[in-house]
Amino acid sequence: MRHQSGQPRRRVTAAIAVLLAAAAAVAVLAGSRPGRAHPAALPLPMPLAWLQLSSAQQTSLDHAEDVLVRRCMRARGLDFAVAPTTVAREFTDPNPYGLLDPAVVTRQGYGLHAAAPRSAQESRTPTAAESRALLGTASHAVKMALPGGGYTVENTDGCFSQAQDELYGRAWKVLHYGEETLFARELAQVRRDPGAQKAESSWAACMRASGYRVTALHDVRPDAEQRMAATGSDRAAGRREFGTLWKQAQRDAACQQKTGVVSAYRRAQGTVESALTRSHRGDLARLTSLRTHALALSGRLAGTDH
Repeated sequence: MRHQSGQPRRRVTAAIAVLLAAAAAVAVLAGSRPGRAHPAALPLPMPLAWLQLSSAQQTSLDHAEDVLVRRCMRARGLDFAVAPTTVAREFTDPNPYGLLDPAVVTRQGYGLHAAAPRSAQESRTPTAAESRALLGTASHAVKMALPGGGYTVENTDGCFSQAQDELYGRAWKVLHYGEETLFARELAQVRRDPGAQKAESSWAACMRASGYRVTALHDVRPDAEQRMAATGSDRAAGRREFGTLWKQAQRDAACQQKTGVVSAYRRAQGTVESALTRSHRGDLARLTSLRTHALALSGRLAGTDH
């Protein structure tokens, strides 16, 4: 299922990952580092922050979706492994603007991982029957118009599609992609804000003065991830690179504090989000209601694998 304006932010489920051999599981190369305590601070600005799920909530929903997929696959005579519900991750997800929390950075730097070997199950090529059952067939494709334009095409006979309908409700998909579109629009508009751009230029100058060649906040994390990925399975090289990037992250956070870039982004986001969401409050309220229902169902499915 694809949205013409891009991929959704939510993770691809374990079901999709197994059958399509997507991204492998990750292993943390380096643990958290001790450091001095920081005073409590406001959460970093993030588009539609009030709609975002906690790590524990997302894990619960992911597991519930996998359980429902397995039930559907079994009903079609196909067994399907369900990934165990994991504990909340030690490392926090990156801020979409590239902003850093000094307290978090002191403990974990950029919070980077290195790839772990794939299991035999993850590396297995799916059978044609498994692919059809999970993803559905083109003869049952339905085109759904999305808020703000564009559309998504979905094979409604697939177990993945049917599991999402059972968990969230049929209306969820369109509302979810509407949220994705709003998130992307808000992200882009905030980045273009003159005040945010001015503060970001000051941050880049601060970083360059310390020997780091950077121009955009949101490019730092992808670059760091590429550097970690380049170490491959060499754990010693991974630890060395992690240490180098940990030092860079400390300077990055210090420059962000010095230049007031977080405050500038927070001001810009307040203005942008207020105007952007005004005409979408009804849809966002419905989305919140559907997620509340889904979380209740996921709680009942917790600890099960069938």
